[in-house]
Amino acid sequence: MSQSLCAHHPLRAAAVPFIIVLPLLVLTLPVALSARAEPARGTLGIRTLPGDAELTVDGAPKGRSPASAEESLLMHLPEGEHLIRAAKDGFDPVERRVFVAADTERTVKLDLAPHIEMVRIQGSCFLMGSPADEAERDGDEGPQHEVCLDSFEIGRYEVTFADWDACVADGGCEARPDDEGWGRDRHPVINISWQDARDYTRWLNGRGGQSGYRLPSEAEWEFAARAGTKTPFSTGECISTDQANFDGTFEYGDCPPPTQVDLHRTQPVGSYEPNPWALYDMHGNVNEFVADCWNDDYDGAPTDGSAWEDGNCTRRVLRGGSWHGYPGYLRSAYRCRSGPAFSHRTIGFRLARSVDHSGRTADAGAGAH
Repeated sequence: MSQSLCAHHPLRAAAVPFIIVLPLLVLTLPVALSARAEPARGTLGIRTLPGDAELTVDGAPKGRSPASAEESLLMHLPEGEHLIRAAKDGFDPVERRVFVAADTERTVKLDLAPHIEMVRIQGSCFLMGSPADEAERDGDEGPQHEVCLDSFEIGRYEVTFADWDACVADGGCEARPDDEGWGRDRHPVINISWQDARDYTRWLNGRGGQSGYRLPSEAEWEFAARAGTKTPFSTGECISTDQANFDGTFEYGDCPPPTQVDLHRTQPVGSYEPNPWALYDMHGNVNEFVADCWNDDYDGAPTDGSAWEDGNCTRRVLRGGSWHGYPGYLRSAYRCRSGPAFSHRTIGFRLARSVDHSGRTADAGAGAH
């Protein structure tokens, strides 16, 4: 009897693990697969200034940011480091690496700086001012004198309302200039003062992207406006309303009769053909502030292209003429002046940037002019 009982024990013992272990394997396997399919995630909110920017995460498109800079686009991302990129037409794209921890929520703000298209101007020497026989010449345009400049960069276009409004939205500019109903976006910003222009350069230089922006010196401006020419305008002895925006109801010198075209307002930047150095609206559209203090003539003026920071600094120099100006006011040598706190619908500005001897943009002294 005992042998019989002993003989059956091995069979029963072998069957027990088979019945019990198999269900355990079946139950455990799906749990392991589920853990691999669902990695730990965290929540990342992304907001941009300005809004409505294209967003990518690790190179994959993720739609657009909300139009309001106060709202965020929420994403649930795997734990780890991710490369976030925001891009929008008219602005320099911005990238940031962000670590997202599991079961956490954080928000990042990406600030896009306006894209200021700059033109590199090769340093050289030129004769600044106008000759005594130039039509409608003023005494403050002489004496003519040689100026030798280092290379620099200058804006291809005048600063626009789109550029300015980004500064206002970010809190960098207090002035909220009126566009007179003519349009914002690509229209040159108007109704701003010399002080406002300086506020803009300080804001732009603090954005973390390109820096070194400033107002051009008067010598840099005239050198760029002339673009290698010695005539009153970069267009030659005369200028027409199909070449620039100005009051075309007035005569100039021995030029053809006036066209009688007067638009009475600014035009979007780049509406006319550029000068020989690919710079737009150096003649007309808006008067442009430069860095210099006012002096009644060029006696004692710098000859190295730097801004003249002595003289009557309660007045600042304007160049280029405007939509409201006579043709003689558009001459490359023409100068006028304004108080640093004065703003007007005929006044705007463009930017410049220094270049060091290696050919790189020089950040030192940004906004010093």
